[in-house]
Amino acid sequence: MEMPYQSLGTAPSTTRRRNGVLAICATATIALVAGAFYLGHSDEGLGMRFMSPTVKTPTMSVMSPSMSIMKPVDMMDTASSVNMRHKKGFKKLGRPADQRKALIRGLVTEVLRHGRITTTTTRAKAIRRYVDKMIGLAKRGDLHARRQAYGFIYDKQLVKNLFIEAPKRYADRPGGYTRVKKELLPRRGDNAELSYIELV
Repeated sequence: MEMPYQSLGTAPSTTRRRNGVLAICATATIALVAGAFYLGHSDEGLGMRFMSPTVKTPTMSVMSPSMSIMKPVDMMDTASSVNMRHKKGFKKLGRPADQRKALIRGLVTEVLRHGRITTTTTRAKAIRRYVDKMIGLAKRGDLHARRQAYGFIYDKQLVKNLFIEAPKRYADRPGGYTRVKKELLPRRGDNAELSYIELV
């Protein structure tokens, strides 16, 4: 005898029980498939995997570096890499700007007066450009160059002698009026490396 159409709310208990069992089975199957997809080990027996809490140890690949798809990028050793000298246009000589300028002006004045002085290597290399500039101003010889030299060199009589002698002495030399050479022994007291700077 065919049963009349019944809604879900009035279904017999056996039908509801069967539908519940089917829903539980479907949920369990979806959970197992999702777990296999997430773990990536769908062929290793999921039932035994979830039952036993064993941990799989990682294995190393035997592929050669030439066979691998992604090759590692060679990282440069920071200790042996050469850094670029950005924002390092001059030596600060361990002094603020005003003291550094006074030190440079004093050393340049003494080099032009004596022709040769002994100082640290860093200071000698730092003042070399300024000595060359003063000699270049003396070779130029105009009024503006003379006033620039008066504003930099402390001894005014030295400026007069420089503007007389430099054009004769360095007439055939376009630049490089100084020479820096290192001393054999360091300075006593702080063991600083010494050099002498002299006019060519």
